[in-house]
Amino acid sequence: MKFIIIFFLSAFSLTLLSQNSMDRDVPEVVQNAFSRKFPRAENVSWDKIDNNYKVDCFYRGQNTYAEFTPEGEWILTVVDTDPKDLYPPILKYLDENFQKDKVILVEKATCADRQDYYYVQVARKEKGQDEPYIFELFFDKTGKIEEVKAPEGVDDMTIVGIDDRNADIPADVIDSWQKRFPKSEGIDWTKKVNTSDTIDYNYVASFFYRESKTKAEFLPNGYWVETRVEYDEKDLYLPVVKYIEENHWNDDLIIAEKVTRADRQDYYYARLERMEKGQFRPYVFELYFDKAGKIQKVIRPEALKNQYLLTVDIPPAVAKKFKSRFSTAQDVTWETNEGNWVAKFVNREQTTTAIFSDSAQWVSTVVQLDPKDLYGPIQRTLDQQYADYNVMYAEKTTRSDRNDSYYLELISKKKNLEPQKISLFFDKTGRLKED
Repeated sequence: MKFIIIFFLSAFSLTLLSQNSMDRDVPEVVQNAFSRKFPRAENVSWDKIDNNYKVDCFYRGQNTYAEFTPEGEWILTVVDTDPKDLYPPILKYLDENFQKDKVILVEKATCADRQDYYYVQVARKEKGQDEPYIFELFFDKTGKIEEVKAPEGVDDMTIVGIDDRNADIPADVIDSWQKRFPKSEGIDWTKKVNTSDTIDYNYVASFFYRESKTKAEFLPNGYWVETRVEYDEKDLYLPVVKYIEENHWNDDLIIAEKVTRADRQDYYYARLERMEKGQFRPYVFELYFDKAGKIQKVIRPEALKNQYLLTVDIPPAVAKKFKSRFSTAQDVTWETNEGNWVAKFVNREQTTTAIFSDSAQWVSTVVQLDPKDLYGPIQRTLDQQYADYNVMYAEKTTRSDRNDSYYLELISKKKNLEPQKISLFFDKTGRLKED
């Protein structure tokens, strides 16, 4: 990037002389272009640089310099800037690398070719020197340092940030980012492979905007693709928070983002981790919610593929058959088992499991029973043959092939009674099965 160093005449003391000698030689088309761009400018003085016309003036409370071609086309504008109003990335750079030095001049250049830049002069006092050392610093429009001109005698100093790895970011991308996220801080650029045949890379900016960690993605022509803003859990959309609390209450939330897209397909993203005994690395869950906060997709660890299935994972025909058969079901979770779809839920205050085939055919339902409400024939068998045992668990299985059954687990009332635990199966009539 070529930089032009501008020095304003102190207090415009030679303004009138310049006007008398030069104004009459400025083409009318140039003067008209200047008047349109800087209406009611004061203390105007003209000069010529090579074949172009430059003007110094006082405009909107600032010392201003501008250049125009002989045809009246605007080239650039340079304005004096208060050091207190410096762009935050530049302030940060100065604080980190020129903290003990004094900023004596700040200029901001806005260019027709969009290669905007900042120019800063810094004065450094040294013992034994009558005059301070003057450093000239050039920053690009994002606040990245691009050039440092050190005075004689300090040429061997180390200049931080000159090797700019972001130099290949297209100007259209940087310009689009600046317009969308003014006064951002801590900008860093990366490239992302674009899967299309016509574009090689998208460009991703990582920065802080309005105190939030933010990422924005752009096409090479500057077209905005999406923005990702990190959120604390307490600030997340309530339906998203509720889902995480109910389904991942024991997991650690690593990152939560709101993603706003140019195609309006906005969504929320959450990444959670679960550390379990015997694991060297945590299990990772990635959750995707639509803009209304409804869960849409979950990426699970391979070891847990058959767990934590969601309604959106279930084939529509299976989900429809389940809903028609168990319309009052609550707290539904899904798993897969041997090619079947297994739903676990609470129905009519009873813990229930239902199995459906891949073709959406109901296979069986298992309902956990209260031991006090056992089928009469079963209770009589227990009273007659297992009086020294208590029923610890009971369930009834209803099957599509009508081969219904009951299953019970009993535990001994006496420590010296063997076996201590018994499992019993009964057919649908309450008759004890030998096997």
